[in-house]
Amino acid sequence: MLKKLFVHEWKDTWRLVAIFNLIVAGLTLIGCLFLNNETWNAMDKNEFVAVTVVVYMMFFIASIVALSMVVTFYFFIRFYRNLYTDQGYLMHTLPVTPHQLIWSKTLVAVIWMVISTVVMFGAIFSLVFAAIPGEERSEFWSELRNVFVLADYDARVIAVIILYILLMVVSQLMSIFMGYASISIGQTFKKQKVLGAIGVYIGIYMLIQTVSSYLSMFMTLSVDPYSISSFDEMNFMITFLLIIFVLMAALAAGFYFATHYIMKNKLNLE
Repeated sequence: MLKKLFVHEWKDTWRLVAIFNLIVAGLTLIGCLFLNNETWNAMDKNEFVAVTVVVYMMFFIASIVALSMVVTFYFFIRFYRNLYTDQGYLMHTLPVTPHQLIWSKTLVAVIWMVISTVVMFGAIFSLVFAAIPGEERSEFWSELRNVFVLADYDARVIAVIILYILLMVVSQLMSIFMGYASISIGQTFKKQKVLGAIGVYIGIYMLIQTVSSYLSMFMTLSVDPYSISSFDEMNFMITFLLIIFVLMAALAAGFYFATHYIMKNKLNLE
């Protein structure tokens, strides 16, 4: 049944998110073509070209921000409408469990978040690379290759790369489950459920940011940068990333089970 729910969720959501990803990709292609054109060199001399560049950058940045917001809040809104409004009466009468309902939506959201993250970073990287003068690009690729060559011989570098990838995935999960938990807590309110959910989300977000800031500051101040070697620095980074990963995973699990508990035991569709 989870597969059917997943397919249904994918079919209902892919169009909007795909359109925003295509917009970012299209604007990136236009920017790369422009930066590789001689017109770019005339920006300082031609006012029309300068204004065009400014307008383009505004649209490009706006598309990145819009894509980021869409993949974050679109799935939250859909989760609320499908499970905690009139549509919820139908969804909760299906022969499925709360786990299946949550995961069918989460898997689709995570896939699109990962795709959108790759598109956004790829867009920014492409524009930066296109802006590099032609004679300096070979040096850029040489430096980039050195990083991966180092990774081939240093297990710690590979560990850091793997941890960053895992952190990206678990942070996406944590973000999604935090939104779901906030919506679920908000729907237990007798009045102003949407405002309650927004307030809970903001409160949790601020608490997490405060704790993470203090944790980062504590970890940084606990190490003397003048007394550690490059080996110790890599070990410190791996340890720090592991701590963040465990905390993120614990938060994701906590938010998930809070959502499941409310959906199973405290459901209130009035």
